[in-house]
Amino acid sequence: MTRNPGLNVNARALMRLGALLYTLFVVYGSLVPLKYHALPWGEAVARFAAIPFLKLGIGSLADWVANLLLFIPLSFLWMGASCGGGARRCRVLATLALIPLAIALSVGIEFTQLFFPQRTVSQNDILAETVGGIVGVVAWWLAGRRFAEWLQGWWQVHSRASLGERLASTYLAGVLFYNVLPLDLTLSAVEIFHKWHQGKINLVPFAALPADPADALYEVVTDALIWTPLALLWRLDGSRSARRAWGMTVATAAILEILQLFVYSRVSDVNDVLAAAVGAALGCWLGGGWGRRAIQADPQADAARARLSPFAAWLPFALALGWAGCLLFVFWFPFDFKTDGAFIRGRLDFIHRVPFEVYYFGTEFRAVTEVLRKMLFFAPLGGLLAWGVARRPWRWRGPLFAVSMLGLALLPAAVELGQVMLPEKIADTTDWLLEWLGGLAGYGIVRHLLRAPRRVAPMPETAHPEVVPVLRPGRSPRWHMPLMLAGMGVLFWGATHASFMPYNVRELLRDDIPLLSVLLLAIVCYWMAAWPIWLARRRVSGVGRWLQLPFGLLVYGSVGFLLLDAAVPDESLYDLAGSPVLHWPGQWELGLRWVALFSAPGVLLYLAAQTVRRWRGRHLGAAHFLAALPVLLIAYWGVVVRADTDNLTELMAAPYPLAFAALCAWGYTLFLAAALLASPWPARQRVRRLFGVLVSLPLAILWLHLGLAGHIAKYGQEFSALQFLLSRDRQHYASTAVIWLRYGVLHMLVIAALASLQWPHFRATQRLQGQTAHAPH
Repeated sequence: MTRNPGLNVNARALMRLGALLYTLFVVYGSLVPLKYHALPWGEAVARFAAIPFLKLGIGSLADWVANLLLFIPLSFLWMGASCGGGARRCRVLATLALIPLAIALSVGIEFTQLFFPQRTVSQNDILAETVGGIVGVVAWWLAGRRFAEWLQGWWQVHSRASLGERLASTYLAGVLFYNVLPLDLTLSAVEIFHKWHQGKINLVPFAALPADPADALYEVVTDALIWTPLALLWRLDGSRSARRAWGMTVATAAILEILQLFVYSRVSDVNDVLAAAVGAALGCWLGGGWGRRAIQADPQADAARARLSPFAAWLPFALALGWAGCLLFVFWFPFDFKTDGAFIRGRLDFIHRVPFEVYYFGTEFRAVTEVLRKMLFFAPLGGLLAWGVARRPWRWRGPLFAVSMLGLALLPAAVELGQVMLPEKIADTTDWLLEWLGGLAGYGIVRHLLRAPRRVAPMPETAHPEVVPVLRPGRSPRWHMPLMLAGMGVLFWGATHASFMPYNVRELLRDDIPLLSVLLLAIVCYWMAAWPIWLARRRVSGVGRWLQLPFGLLVYGSVGFLLLDAAVPDESLYDLAGSPVLHWPGQWELGLRWVALFSAPGVLLYLAAQTVRRWRGRHLGAAHFLAALPVLLIAYWGVVVRADTDNLTELMAAPYPLAFAALCAWGYTLFLAAALLASPWPARQRVRRLFGVLVSLPLAILWLHLGLAGHIAKYGQEFSALQFLLSRDRQHYASTAVIWLRYGVLHMLVIAALASLQWPHFRATQRLQGQTAHAPH
């Protein structure tokens, strides 16, 4: 009897990522809308000691059950992340640790909610969350091993039919959960009778539709589209007939309507079953046709795509364009646009809302409905685009992929901006995020299905392949990121509290949230160091090689600015980019200036990584390097030419273009030394690391001498740019010798820190190894 070793590396990594993200979601969702109000500690403790235990009616019971359900996935995921499907002793230890931690997290959340007055604090929530945490642990003991095996199956070679079954099961579970929300369950015949009198039970076809034809059509179409994916997935592989897949879908819809009899606030409606029949028919037709005609990823695939008629080749994109028109119709109806300037400016306040703030003011069921509605409406658009990209020859895929990703981001933005001019609509950045994620999910699922083989044939026992390729992921220490974040957090805390540090550094932390500010600064540094390395490892072709760097750095700068904006005071942001002067709404001007500023180190880190990869024998085209030139020109235009403050330009030597080039050479030298130190090398070539680090210091000093101003007259004093940057304050400028000594120490520390952050990402490449078997002569 063999022992189950538990989750493999990929599955356990996914569990850890899912557990971490879900924990952040629980904490964030418990504090939305983030309206913080200071409260004396003694008063907060006294209030918490006196929180009530509320009597719950059937409406409040749904909120209690929601809190219970919130903690079930939390402890379930952390059980999987801690022990996987492994030994019993590991599960016992994880259980003993997680139940107290779940209780502590619940108590901590409820106590923190006292500082956010819009939140309701009660003993009921603590009890519900504690019970949920215990239920999640018990659920792992009962079904964790089967879940671990199911999760590991995603990384094994399987057919399109297997993928379809897995996706169908996941989708069905989601539909079932949604249809019993908000979980105000009842078995009372009296309450079911009240539902009948309130019109929540309808057995007459077409009798309970809205009076407005547009609203009626919208309701029928949305109810039908909910069931289309399920029927499509059940029909996809061709093992089920269209009649059987259709019958299974309609029977599932009918069963759910019966179950909704026992959910007090839900309506059981025969119209939903009829709509499900229409949606199931559409799904069966699409699934059957797709299963017969989809082109596989085989050696003749490009030739088969080339033989497609222009109509067939571009049909998916035409359908995507049509679906985009439908989305605009649905989200902009009834098209009563108001173009008055004052009205539009008054509606732009949505930019300042935190994510999911609007959803907090409704019920949990309403929030879940809106999330699913936004994502499911845009998922078909992503699926159609993925289908279209897959039907084109290889040389077309890079440009079409880039255009598809741009469209998936811009169409939701257009929808929300259009709703600004519609009085009855609510524009929200959260809706844009959900719509974009829905499109990406649709694209990813369809792409995965298209790339899967239609059948997986077992290898004959008599076959003797000479070489069996095995794809093994590079090793990455599981605790690298937490250790790096903790180390940088301690470093930032010490640096911002040390009296000998420059005053600009000591003013980095926000006074209201110093610990969170330290953590966010550590995340910013990790992001700045790791993202360009990840970007350099992407395999793209065609025009994509020219586009991946600009688009990747746009993401790089945007995420970096959002993290930095939350981490440091506005004055620190203004010190480098200047205060906004263009009167744009929100933080758009400041954000774009910081995107331009971030792009300079980002492109230099990318170039350093590509240089090292080329030295290690990778065949890289010129596009991987030449694409950096326009990015640097844009950075120069945004940071120097269009600068809103002289805080940076006054530190540069004249003329500015040559100084900017010298500073770019300095950054490239620094980052190249770090990349050499972080990248794996054969033993005979490891001397390059030491040589690169040692040579980088005199080269960096030379570039800084050419790029930075040697004489600045300001504040009634004269000093150099390096004295301004590395001295304690304006009244105590260090001597030149001390300045260069400080820079030498800082130079080596930066290289060591960058190498420590980057080395797992240089090694996280997939290595193709061969296992040789001897064939008979």
